[in-house]
Order: sequence, then structure tokens, then C-alpha cells
Amino acid sequence: MKSHRGQQGFSLLEVVVALGILIVGVSSAISLFAAGTAAHSRAVDRVRSIEVCEVVFASLEGALRDGATLTQIINDPPWQPSLVRWPGIEVALEYGTIDKEEYTDLLLVEIHIRWISRGQEAQEVFHQLVPRMRSVRLERP
Repeated sequence: MKSHRGQQGFSLLEVVVALGILIVGVSSAISLFAAGTAAHSRAVDRVRSIEVCEVVFASLEGALRDGATLTQIINDPPWQPSLVRWPGIEVALEYGTIDKEEYTDLLLVEIHIRWISRGQEAQEVFHQLVPRMRSVRLERP
């Protein structure tokens, strides 16, 4: 009979060390995947808030161009029908005016966009100067 001492296989210690290394590698890959998923979700939320902001500013500028007063815009927001595309989003508008002697020349608009993301409330704030259109004179507040 021949002895097969050269083909003995792995010891228990070698198997345990190899499994430990494998567990560390797999757990680090899973944690990287989780961090990447969270970053992607934050980026999607930010893009969504930018889309909403663009719709609100376009509606605001269109309403001003069409002759709406600030009171009419605040009481009946022209962007409200467009928000059905983004359920769960709330928009709050704040404004200030930069006055000239005879009329308001610029509006300083601040838009607060709020939503629930991963069980927590999130918010983005956007600022923009909205110039007066040449044919429209806004009433002084």
C-alpha cells in the first residue's frame, strides 16, 4: 500500500482563517452597497426638488407676466395643479421686494420644498431674483 501523506487537504485553522477573510470582504461590500444606495436616494430627492423648483419659478414668472398680483399668486398658486406629478411634496413661497421709487422692480423669492424621505422630513430651499417684466408694474405691498 502506498501512503498519501502529501495529499492531506486543509487544516481546520486554515478553513477558519479563510472564512474570516471571506466574511470581512463580503460585509465590506454589503456596507458599500448600502452607502451607495443611500447616496443615490439623496441624489434622486435633490433632482426631484430641483424639478419642482423649476416648475414653481416658471409658473410664478408666467403669472407675473400675465398681470397677476402677488396677492393673487399667494392666494391661488399657479403651480399647484403641476404638483400632482410629485405626490407628497409641499411647496411654501416667501418673497420680499426690492423697491424703486414708483414701482417694485425685483422680487426676491425663496421657495421651501418639503417631503418625507426614508421616514424623515427633508427640505430644500431655493432663492431667486425674479425681475419685473417691462410691460408689468407690480403693486407695492
